[in-house]
Order: sequence, then C-alpha cells, then structure tokens
Amino acid sequence: MRGGVVAAAGLLAAAGAAAETAVRETKVRFIRQDTPAFSVPAYRGERYSELVPDTLDIQERINLAVNGLTGPTDAEKDYLIYFRTVLMAKPPKLQHDDSDICQMKFMEALPLMRVASGSDWNAQVDPVWMRTALRMIGPDGLAYWPSLPWAPNADVWNPHAIGADHYAMPLFCGRLLGAMSVYLLRDPSGPWKDEARKVVDGLRGVAIEQGDYAYFPYGGFAPGRPRVRTAEMPLGIASSLAGWTTQGLSQYYRASGYEPARELAGRLARYIAYHGKYYGPDGEFLPNNSGYEDRLEEMRAQGIPVTSSLVHFQHHTVPLLGILDYALVANDRELAEFVRRSFDWARRQGNDLVGYFPENLNNPNELETAETCQLAGMIGLALKLSQAGLGDYWDNADRWIRNQFAENQLQQADWMYHMIEGTLTTNKIRIAPSAVDPVVESADRVPERVVGGFAGWPTANDWFVGHGTGMQQCCTGNGTRALYYIWEHILTRTDAGLRVNLLLNRPSPWADVLSHVPYNGRVEVKLKQDCPRLEVRIPSWTRPAEVACTVNGQPRTLAWNGRYAVVGAVAARDQVAVTFPIVERKVGVDIQRQHYYLTIKGHDVVDIYPRGRFAPYYQRNHYRRDDTRWRMMPRFVSAESIVW
Repeated sequence: MRGGVVAAAGLLAAAGAAAETAVRETKVRFIRQDTPAFSVPAYRGERYSELVPDTLDIQERINLAVNGLTGPTDAEKDYLIYFRTVLMAKPPKLQHDDSDICQMKFMEALPLMRVASGSDWNAQVDPVWMRTALRMIGPDGLAYWPSLPWAPNADVWNPHAIGADHYAMPLFCGRLLGAMSVYLLRDPSGPWKDEARKVVDGLRGVAIEQGDYAYFPYGGFAPGRPRVRTAEMPLGIASSLAGWTTQGLSQYYRASGYEPARELAGRLARYIAYHGKYYGPDGEFLPNNSGYEDRLEEMRAQGIPVTSSLVHFQHHTVPLLGILDYALVANDRELAEFVRRSFDWARRQGNDLVGYFPENLNNPNELETAETCQLAGMIGLALKLSQAGLGDYWDNADRWIRNQFAENQLQQADWMYHMIEGTLTTNKIRIAPSAVDPVVESADRVPERVVGGFAGWPTANDWFVGHGTGMQQCCTGNGTRALYYIWEHILTRTDAGLRVNLLLNRPSPWADVLSHVPYNGRVEVKLKQDCPRLEVRIPSWTRPAEVACTVNGQPRTLAWNGRYAVVGAVAARDQVAVTFPIVERKVGVDIQRQHYYLTIKGHDVVDIYPRGRFAPYYQRNHYRRDDTRWRMMPRFVSAESIVW
C-alpha cells in the first residue's frame, strides 16, 4: 500500500465500565487522557459441534484471523501493532514502523471476527483498543495518532504535521469511524454514537467544499495549527486516500442515521469518481501520478527519475468500496453504476480463474506480486455488487475466495523456521543474523503470532516471493475484513426466504450449509426454521438439467430463478440435498510472465506446476478424491447480526 502513497507524497512535496478495569495504564501518550466509560458486550450465541465436510470453512479461517489480528501486537505499548513481519532476518522479527497507524483497520476487523466466530482468543486486546479509539479523539473531533520514536514526524505522509506530537489523517479518521460503528452496533447504549459524531464533525471542519463535491488538503493535521480553507486539490493516487474516509462515513451513517455523515460521504464520493483524475470516464484505473504531468516533465528536466505509468491496484479498489457503500445507503444509482463499470474493467486486469490481481499495473520490468489488499477489495466489490443486484459476480467471487485468497491466509508457520535454519536459502537469498531492538522489534514466537494473517507479497504458487519482509499488516487488516464480507454473503435471509449464494460451509440461525465441493457436487442444507422459499445458487459449470434435489430423501422438482435452483417451501428440521456433476480439467495460464499448469476441480485449483518453494500453494491432493473427507468442527451461531 505504502509505495504508491510515498511516490505521490514526494511528487506533491516537490510541488467500558466493566472493561475499564481490564485496561492497564498506557505507555503510549494519546492526545486525550480522560475518556468515557464503556463496556465490551459478551459475544452471545449458540455453540455446538458438528460433523462437516473437510472443505474451505470460513468460520475456521475467521478463528485463525483473530490470532492474526491480535498476535503481532506490542503488549508493552497498548497492544500497538507491529506493521512489519520480517522473515528475511535471523531470527524473524516483528517491527514497528510509520504504518503502525494501520491498526485502525485491525480495530474494525477484530469485533467482526468475534461476531462470526465467538472466539475469545487474546480477549485482553479488545478493551485496550476500544479505549485507544476514544483516546485518539482530539478537542476538534479529529482522530490523532501519536508521533512515536520510530516515526516522529511521518513527514512523507503528513507534510503539514511535521514536528507535532500528534497528527490526524482523514483516511484513518474514516477507518476509525468504521471501528466505532461496529462498537455502536454492538453496544447502542455506549459512548460510541456521540464520540463518532465528533469525528464526523471534525472531518466536516477540514473538508474543502466545491459545488457538489469536497476534498481534504493533502497530508495531515496537527492539533492547534491553522486550518486551510483553500488548498490545491489532491489528484491521482493522493485523491484515493479519501476512499477510506468515504466508507467510514457511510458505515457510520448506516449505523446512526447522522445525516451530515451521509452528505460528506457523497461529496467525497463524487470528488473521487469525477474530479480526482484517478479514474477514467468508464471507471478505468488511471496512473498514480495522473493530473501532475507538467510537474513530472519539470522533474525529468531536473534529472529526477520519475515513473509515470504505474497504476496501484489497491488504491483504486478501496475508494470503489467507499463509493459503493455510499451509493447503497444513499440509493445513488449513478455512482453505483460507476463502481460497476470500474469493477468490470478491473477484473479483466488480473487472472479471473484464481483471483491474481497484481499490486501494480503497467510495470514493464518486474514481476508484480498479488498483494492481498487488492484481492480483498475485489472480493468485497463482487459480493456487494451481486447482493445489490448490480451484476452477477458470485462465480467470480467464488473462484477468487477458494484459490488465491484462501491460499494467501497463513495457516501454518513451521516453514518459516526451516527457512531461517538455512534449508531454504540459496546463493541469491541470504538470511544474516540480525540484532533485535526491543523498543521497535520483537523476535518472540513470531511465526506463531502471525498465523491467520495475510501475505503481503505472494506469487501465484507461493505465500512468499523470497525477498522483502514477507508481511505488511495492511493486508491482514483488509483480508480479515474481506473474511467477514464472505461470511455475511454466503447466505441471504429475507422475509421471502433463504438464499445460498456461495457453496461454502456455514452455520446460521436459519440453516446449516454443508458443502462437499470440490470432492463432489453436493450441498446439504439442514433447516432450523421454517422457510417459505429456499434457493441454492448453482455454479456456472453446471447446466440446470444436470441438477437434482431431495428433501428428507425424497425427490423434489426444482424451479429456476436465473442461476438459483428454487427448492421451494421447507420446514424446520428438513434436510435438503442438491447435487450436480463436478469434474477435473487442466489449463495452462500465464500469470506475471510465468506459465503455469493448473488442475482445477469445479472452481478449486487442486494442483499447480511449477510448484512454490517456501510455502507452496495448492497442496490439495485430498480434494481430487470423489468421496468426502469429514471432520468434527466447533460451531458458533451469533445472537447478533451486523450488516457490513
């Protein structure tokens, strides 16, 4: 994420009551000392064990994600995250840097993971982070991050906050609004509605309005310093930063109904889409430095090397999510259609079979890895657009979720130990012993602490590209939030009935879905409540005539609603089975200058050649059998539902 922002910055520079007792004394000095009391409501729900097919299980992945969010944290510094995981070190280490502020993404994702899984792992982190949210709110309502020894000025990101003890960035104010909106939905009687409103009003106070749109001056704000009311409008990649703010404002409006939040979100959405020069007329992605062509020429004339063609993928997908969330809460069909067109353009820039979207487009010299951030954004867009009836991208999402996304989540870490023992080094890859600075770094059980997080620079066949640090926690923040999007969209429950959109295992208050895919084409729905109309979406590789259905072992004739097999009315304790054919096929694909041979069963890649070296992907030989492998799994069905 940071590379594009740094490039743009350089260019512009050239031109709870109960929970309170669990919160220990802080060692990070935030701008606010006295905060209102709050509580951390229990995650209530039904718990049981169930024998389920041993297939991709999103609840299991969400349980892992709780560790990935809470593990790489600094207990001596209010559980501040370590942004970097440095694998190319002996020993591997966690490392603070100036992007630790991405913790606000973690603060939003963690309660969502707990709602879906009921996990209480590392529960001591939650009240500290919730108090941190309150302690960041300054007298003017903006959310301020403290200057820290390893990032005293954040001068590249925040040229207007140099030398300040605290600084605020609108994009992270937006992410904090997202976190506080989750807190509000979970505890409406807590302080979150009023405290988040302060942040909205603080953002309104620094936004510069132009007609029906608005923008923020580039950079950050320091407390007590003058606020500019006229400033150059950020363009190119710098305009994308308002996307995080747009989404947070929209989330808060949906949770609170505070009209000024919706109004500002709309102004920012129109700025990003139509005035920021980061998207073309049909939503096509424009280069990072769009809008600054004259300055680029001046810099080249001065002998300053400048890359003008790079297109950072994730810095386009995040604003699209923000615009879409606004369009959905405001019923803005024009902006929703803009997002759909942009998404259609974007999905053609990667590999649709596996969900490989490069970190940067138009890079003629280097292999571009598939940063999880942009894939998480693309999955979120596919699910939200499909759910809203703005397109049918369920199959696209299903392919991406099952393949690159599922493989990008770290499930085991023993290979990291083998690597540092020297068994995975070559003449070109050396891991030298390194000192550990206890103020900035930790070498304590690093591999175990990052399990459940997401790869920062994976390839099409390996979790680790073999150079660089290995993980950047922006990917874990975005990847875990995408897990909740997936969880939320597997099933849709309305007064009309129940829809199964994705053929993935999913317990719910209404029914449990057991998916045998890809062992064989069979999905079972075990009803817990009467349902007037059950529909199951059938994958695109299957013809309707090939689909069969039984209810309690008796054949049921299916009707069809597009790709949905309409089972009809079913009752509590009914057991529905939908079956269809599934076969293997082999395809050859080119991904980032490498030719791969894929074996695909249904939508799942079950083998890839050449294989990876460090943590090889698609070790899925068990999926190639036709008989289902089963396992007993703990289940949690939450008593609360958060639409996100």
